Amino acid sequence: MLQKDRLKTELGVIYRRSDFRNMTGAISLLQFIIENNLQTTFSETYKLLLIIVTIPMTADEGESCFSTLKRVKTFLTRTMSEDRITALAMLSIEKIMINDIPKFNENVVDLFALKKDRRVDLIYKSCT
Repeated sequence: MLQKDRLKTELGVIYRRSDFRNMTGAISLLQFIIENNLQTTFSETYKLLLIIVTIPMTADEGESCFSTLKRVKTFLTRTMSEDRITALAMLSIEKIMINDIPKFNENVVDLFALKKDRRVDLIYKSCT
């Protein structure tokens, strides 16, 4: 899959060059290679970085998603529809992506407040 000798040479060049020394990890090195169109120059390193970036660091990452789904289902199965359970599980699984969305929580609350009346008022309504 990878040419060992070529990879060793490429990594030797990378370790010696000052441009690469301020890289903090595999992702930043991969971004640098892509931004500077060095995929053909460092082809073996590029392949290795793609493998490293796509493989989870631990096996627990995938298992934690299923664990989260199990907790949500156990707690709320009898009171929710399947669509709502699925949506909550996706929110829990993709929490990193959701944290990157500006004002996500505020937008969800606003959309929920616009829905039909509930038993409890969630927003202030003037009585005039």
